[in-house]
Amino acid sequence: MKKKLEISDSNDYLKFLSREKDLSDQIINHSRSMITIINRDYIYEKVNSTFCNAHQVVLDTILGKSLGDMWGHDTFQNAIKRNVDICFTGKTVQYEATFITPQSGKRHFEVVFRPLSVESGKITHLLAETFDINDLKNTKQAVIEKEEELRKFESNLPIGFLRCDPDGKILYANEAFLMIADCHDELSITKMNLRSFYQEEELFDLQIDQLADSHTKNFGRVYLKNCYGKEIPCRISGFLAMSGSGTPSYIDFAVEDCSRELMLENRLLQAQKLETIGSLAGGIAHDFNNILATISGYSEMLHEDLPKNSDLSDKVSKIQGAVKKAQSITNQILTFSRHVEQEKVLINVAEVLKETIGFVKSSIPSNIVLKSRIPKINSNILADPTQLFRVFLNLMTNAIQAMEENGGTLSVNIAVVKREFVQHELSKDIVADEYVLLTFKDTGEGMDPSVLGRIFEPFFTTREVGKGTGLGLSVIHGIITEMEGEIVVSSKKEKGSAFSVYLPVSTGFSVNSVKKGNRKKILFITGNKYESRILSLALESAGYELIYISDGRNFIKVMTNIRERPDMVIYMSDSKQIKPEDLVGIFHAQKILTPCILIADPILGMSDEKLLNSGIINQQLTKPVSLKEIRNAIQELLR
Repeated sequence: MKKKLEISDSNDYLKFLSREKDLSDQIINHSRSMITIINRDYIYEKVNSTFCNAHQVVLDTILGKSLGDMWGHDTFQNAIKRNVDICFTGKTVQYEATFITPQSGKRHFEVVFRPLSVESGKITHLLAETFDINDLKNTKQAVIEKEEELRKFESNLPIGFLRCDPDGKILYANEAFLMIADCHDELSITKMNLRSFYQEEELFDLQIDQLADSHTKNFGRVYLKNCYGKEIPCRISGFLAMSGSGTPSYIDFAVEDCSRELMLENRLLQAQKLETIGSLAGGIAHDFNNILATISGYSEMLHEDLPKNSDLSDKVSKIQGAVKKAQSITNQILTFSRHVEQEKVLINVAEVLKETIGFVKSSIPSNIVLKSRIPKINSNILADPTQLFRVFLNLMTNAIQAMEENGGTLSVNIAVVKREFVQHELSKDIVADEYVLLTFKDTGEGMDPSVLGRIFEPFFTTREVGKGTGLGLSVIHGIITEMEGEIVVSSKKEKGSAFSVYLPVSTGFSVNSVKKGNRKKILFITGNKYESRILSLALESAGYELIYISDGRNFIKVMTNIRERPDMVIYMSDSKQIKPEDLVGIFHAQKILTPCILIADPILGMSDEKLLNSGIINQQLTKPVSLKEIRNAIQELLR
C-alpha cells in the first residue's frame, strides 16, 4: 500500500514539472522580447517563438546551430563573441545592436546576456534576451533632430533669446543676444542681471508686472545698453512661465536689434523733410531769380548810360558782381531742389576722383594724411564731370576741415558693388545692376546725432559766421540725387565721419554728345590745372574739340590762322598762360571778333572787372561752373 502511494507522488511530481515547463515555455514564447539559451560552444539550445517569428525561421532549423551559422562568422567574431565570452565569466552584459530581420528590415535592439549555472559553481549557459527598441530609438532620433532644428533656428536668426529668473538673473542667452549686447563670454553673461542692460531699471520692473498680468507681452521698441554702455534700440517680447503651484518660474525674452530699421526710418523722414524743404527753396529761388534778373537788366542799362571812367560806373559794376554771386547761390538752391537738370555725359568716375585727389593734395595741411585706393574698374556713369568734381572736392574739403586742429587720416576708396548689396544697404529702388561706391572717411571730430540729421538742409552749417553759406552738402545731395544716386553718412563724436556715395554704373552712350562731323573748335585758355582738367574732360565728352596754347605768341598764331581758328574762346581768370590785360591787348590789336567766355571766381578782382569792361567778353560764368551752364553759354554765342 505504501509503495503505491510513492508511485502516485512521483507521477504527480512529474506532472507538476511538465506543467511548470509548459507554463514557462508559454511565458517565454509569448514574451515580446526574443529569448535564446546558448551553451559554451556558442550553440542555440533553446529559442522562443518571438525570435523565430522575427527571423522567419522554424524552431528545428535554429536549435543546434551555432551563432556563427546564424549571423555569419565575420559578424560573430567582430560583434558578438566578445560579449558572449564576457558573460561566461559571470558578468551580465548589456549593449545595443542593429539587426536586419526578414520581417521588418533594419531595426534597433537592446541585447542582454545573463549567465546561467545548470551545474553548481559552473556557468554552462547564458540567457540572451533581445528587446526591440526601434520605435524608442527612432523617437530619440526624432527628438535629437528636432532639438538640432530648433538650435539652428535659434542660432541662425538674428534675434536674441534669453531666459532669466523672476528677479532678472540671466540663466541662458543665445549667441545672437551676445552679439547684440556686444558681450562674447557666455559664462560671464549668466552672472549678470537683465535689468542692468536697461537704461532705466524701473522699466524692467514695469515689464515684469505686465507679464504677471498677461504672461505674454510685446513691449515694442526699448533702448538697452550693451556691455560697454552703448545705447541700442531693441524690439523686446517676453513670456512668463508659471510653476505648478502658480508662482513665476522663469521668463523668456526675445530681443531684436532694430538699429538698421531706425536708421532707415530716419533716412525716410530726412528724405521727406528734404523734399519739402527743396520744394519750398526751389519756389523761392525761382522768384528770387526773377528779381535778380530785373536788378541785373536795369544795372546793365545804367552801366551803358554812364561814362566808363565815372565813380558811378564802378559802383554799378559792383552791383552786377553782387547779382552774379546771388545768382550762383540761387542756382545752388535749385540744384539742391533738383529744379535744375544736369547736362550728363558718359564719364569715368575714377578719372574725376584722381583729378580731385590731386587738387586736394596740393593744399592739404601737413598734419593730415590722405590715403586712396583706386583700382582699375568699370566706373563709367552718366554725369556732369564738373558737378562730380564739385561733389568730391566738397566732401574731401569738409573732411580736412574736421581734422584741421588735431590732424588725422582721410581715406578715399572706390569700388563697384552689385545691386543686391545696394538694395540691402539702402532699401530703395535700384536703377542699375551695378553701382560705383565711393567712400570718404576721416578721423576728425565727428558729429552729434542732432547735427547728423540736418547736414543736408540748405543754409545749415556748423562753421563760424562768414565762413560758409551752408549750401555745400545740400547741393551735393541735389547733384547726387539728380544722378539717381544716393549719399549716406555715418558719424561718431570724436571718432570721425564716413560719407558713402552710390552712383549707378552706365553701359550706354551719352545722348548729348555732338556728332563727330559737327564738332566745334574751342580755344581753352586754362587756369588751375585740376579744375581745367575736369572742365576739359567735360567739354571733350560733350563732343567739342579743344585747342590749348602755351603763351600769348601761340595764342596770336592760332587766332590768325584761318584753318586753325576756333569757333570760341574760353578764358579762366586764373590763367598763367595769358594775363587779362594781355588778352585784351591781343583782341584789340588783332581785331579778333571770336566770341569769348570768362570763367571767374565769385568775388571779382580788379583785373577781372577791367576784363569784363573791355568789351571782348560775351558771357561771364562764375565758379563752380557746371557743364550745362557752359554748354548753354557756348550754344547761345554760337547761335
